[in-house]
Amino acid sequence: MGFYHLPGEGAKIYFPCKDHPSDEPNEGADMIITIPKGLVATAPGLLQKVTTKGNKSTYHWKTNYTISNYCILFNIGKYKLAKRMFTTVNGNKVPMEYYVLEENFSQAEKLMDLFEQSTRILEKYFGEYPWVKERIAACETPHLGMEHQTNIAYGNKYRYEKMGGKDFDWLLHHEYGHEWWANKVTNRDWAHMWIQEGICTFGDAMATRELAGEEAYLKRMQQTGRNTQNRYPVVRGEEVDSDSAYIGDIYGKGAFFMHTLRYIMGDDIFSPTLKKLATDPQYTYDNTVVTADVEKLFSGAYGNSLQPVFHLFLYTTDKLEIHVRQTGADKYLVRLLNMDMPLPIDIITDQGKQRLMVDKKGINVSSKTAIQIDPSMFYLKKVIME
Repeated sequence: MGFYHLPGEGAKIYFPCKDHPSDEPNEGADMIITIPKGLVATAPGLLQKVTTKGNKSTYHWKTNYTISNYCILFNIGKYKLAKRMFTTVNGNKVPMEYYVLEENFSQAEKLMDLFEQSTRILEKYFGEYPWVKERIAACETPHLGMEHQTNIAYGNKYRYEKMGGKDFDWLLHHEYGHEWWANKVTNRDWAHMWIQEGICTFGDAMATRELAGEEAYLKRMQQTGRNTQNRYPVVRGEEVDSDSAYIGDIYGKGAFFMHTLRYIMGDDIFSPTLKKLATDPQYTYDNTVVTADVEKLFSGAYGNSLQPVFHLFLYTTDKLEIHVRQTGADKYLVRLLNMDMPLPIDIITDQGKQRLMVDKKGINVSSKTAIQIDPSMFYLKKVIME
């Protein structure tokens, strides 16, 4: 058993709190849980002690880190503990623990191998594991999963998939990615939840890239783009409630937006900027962020304002409109209709693929064959042929 918290419900279910992402306990939390002897309780942070009196056992768990209210919870079950030490990308040794139901203990070592695999990938793109003074941990649950800090809920029932010839657990990787995006980097208001869910989902795509290669990553992002519903903006104003903010596109469209930024900026600028967002103290732990903070950071790194890109793809449901007019037997004028800055666009001509900067004025393209616009799908777009 255990409490299962969605951010929309939060810890207010069972203790008084300011149930809003802008308010995180910054001195940690203690949880003291008394349960029938023979059961095990697991919660955020480190286990301080277990005391037994009669037929009751009391578990004292404590975290000293800043923690979101909805992550302050416990799980209770007939658990066994699988444990090993993990060395982070910065050389810190951290306990890696998995509280697994007794009947599934034979599954524990394999899952922890995948835990290590995901840690290496996430650390590569987002920096060192955030809670090195405590632990890396998950516990088995009847529900699918949740990003409970240092106590990830795992309920995917060991249903692994093959990715690049290696076993991979998408659920474990996604919920674990939230240790960076949600638990370490936290949106200040529900309106900006795409920062947590979208960038975490982009981290899932980075796992595809690491394990299966760039082409597999591109195919995944193309499917993500096709699955975008685009019924509501990703950011629906300011200070909205969680029900209004929590729409499916904060995952997929948020991830696709990061894919678009990666293309516009190029990996040499994009990747270190994304890592800075996940590691710089002004965005992490005690501090919270909104979309404007992300835009300012990425614009500064790019050297030009990306505000028009952020506005189009996050604050509206519009797609990038690319107008193509044939001006001669083998000549085309390609221009942007609804973007107030030039953007790189891949265009296939009879000479092959070219990456050209396109703006509202347009550029002339020569080709003896019909041209193709953005064939790899780096943009959510509408191509208007004339």
